[in-house]
Amino acid sequence: MAATVARVRSPTLRLRSACLLLVAALGATTLTSPPEATEPTQKRRTTVEAAATPTRRTLAVTSEGLVGIGATDWQAAGHTGAGTKVAILDLGFDGWDTLPEGELPANVEAMGFNQTGALDSGTDHGTQMAEIVHDVAPEASLVLITFNDNYMGEMVDWLLANEVDVVSMSLEWTDGPLDGTHWSSEHIQRGIDAGITWVVAAGNSAKRHHVGTTVDKDGDGWVELDNVSTEFNEFRMAAGASADLLLTWDDAATDLDLCVFDMETLTEGEPTQVDCADGPQGGGEPAIEAMTITNTSDASRRYGYSISHFSGEEVIYDTRIWGSGYLQFSNPAASIGVPANMTDALTVGAVAWNTLELQPYSGWGPNMQGVLKPDVVAPDQITTSQWAGVSNTGTSYAAPHVAGVAALMIGAMPDLTPAQVKQRLKDRASQANSPDHRQGWGIVALGSLPSSIVAIRGHWAETSIDWAFTTAITPGCPTDGATAGSTCPELDVTRDEMAQFMWRSKGQPAPTTTAAFEDVAVDATYTTAVDWLAEQQITLGCTTTTYCPDGTVTRAEMAAFLWRLEGSPEGSTPAGFGDVPEGVFYGAAADWLLASGTTTGCTTTSYCPDGLVTRAEMFTFLRRVDDLD
Repeated sequence: MAATVARVRSPTLRLRSACLLLVAALGATTLTSPPEATEPTQKRRTTVEAAATPTRRTLAVTSEGLVGIGATDWQAAGHTGAGTKVAILDLGFDGWDTLPEGELPANVEAMGFNQTGALDSGTDHGTQMAEIVHDVAPEASLVLITFNDNYMGEMVDWLLANEVDVVSMSLEWTDGPLDGTHWSSEHIQRGIDAGITWVVAAGNSAKRHHVGTTVDKDGDGWVELDNVSTEFNEFRMAAGASADLLLTWDDAATDLDLCVFDMETLTEGEPTQVDCADGPQGGGEPAIEAMTITNTSDASRRYGYSISHFSGEEVIYDTRIWGSGYLQFSNPAASIGVPANMTDALTVGAVAWNTLELQPYSGWGPNMQGVLKPDVVAPDQITTSQWAGVSNTGTSYAAPHVAGVAALMIGAMPDLTPAQVKQRLKDRASQANSPDHRQGWGIVALGSLPSSIVAIRGHWAETSIDWAFTTAITPGCPTDGATAGSTCPELDVTRDEMAQFMWRSKGQPAPTTTAAFEDVAVDATYTTAVDWLAEQQITLGCTTTTYCPDGTVTRAEMAAFLWRLEGSPEGSTPAGFGDVPEGVFYGAAADWLLASGTTTGCTTTSYCPDGLVTRAEMFTFLRRVDDLD
């Protein structure tokens, strides 16, 4: 609809308060106040026995998404999240203490980081999130936490002090900014850096997001949102529904305003202005306008927003809306909001559990730094005990599946860092080799059972094998028919494996040149690793034209490889190994290995350079070298 009405700029209407928005339950908009200096009030901390006699439901419900992500296989193998602690952060947990037996752990810790300490706040969204986490990781300890913005710093302090391993957060701030500088990012990043895997729903803004340039072809001060003639971006709201709108742009010296109109109520033949967010910019104020509107009528209604280019240069703007139907004009790309857009957060989009197709509302990346998002996608359209028989849609329901998966992984491999959890999920997801900004690395999958973690208990190299497996330096045993997840510690290392182990230990850097080895196929699994090793002169090949990928690695070769991997450090005291002649190619390397503590020799006086290196030995050497960095 082309606008011809002289819309009024209302100086009494200013930028509305920042707000925290519940994202995954489609259409739900629950808000809290923005951060400000307040005196902390006493908070409630209780450990509660789950109700023995349910009052709301009589039958337990298990998420339909468990089988597809591999959780049932891990549970059957004894990996249940035992020993881990998961915090569910939400706006309310109504009905959590009256759930049927088994829907939550017998003992649940409850915290309220807000003025009242209450968990019941008019929504059971958090209760459903907790149910899903418990379905996936039934022996993980759960902490149910309500909070508002004023207490977020204290809440993160508590999470760290109480050794929480995983956070499940299906919430989103609607106040911007979207460039990674939102005030909440500092608190969340502090938690991640300290070892918390922070799982966040990607949000449901794919078709509720619009990006454009402030084109004003007719010069009336209002942006043509289709870049042609239309100055309204229409959307529909259900009766009684509220919607939050956010407008941001890339230059605070320019002043934009955001106005909403009732498209079904006309004033002099034009839509009636409902409200405007028209705070001034250009004097140091942020390039943000936000507002909340409510459909007070008893029927669904059409609305539309318009952008006024009040002053300044042409800019790129970003608009998004929560709590409404889809926008008439939308751009799914970069629709992920705060905090899901944080680079180090584990961001989760949604696919339908039965079709595995991406949901049309699931937020897309990249983030403002150009980082690929989401990281993975997981099932929604599932049922919970709170809403038995109802298909629950939204990325909220996907995120706790991944939080539960993280708990299963950490329970089996306690030394995993947040970055390692994320990397293992990426490596095992459905499109690990071709990630995109719609689904990230694809549908989450636990993959091979970590049977090696049990099988090697008591092995002399147990710590090193665990380290190599959990850091994805090895994906498991290379032999056909090996038990899934096993590491085959006694197998001799081949040269192609050695290349991959060392390359992975350095973060899988991309080579800029291609090695001219005749026996390294272009499409071999180890090609990139060999190219990088050759480029760094870590390997010179077994001849000038061949690499001999199938050859086994001797201790002499291993010493030279590791020494070069670390930059060929000089000045080590001669090791005095009786079987290391002066002037051999690996002499300085063997000296360094002993001096650095990487090896003690095969005896106190010998190195055994011709001995073959097993996988257990290789992992041990690599771990010790990694500890030097």
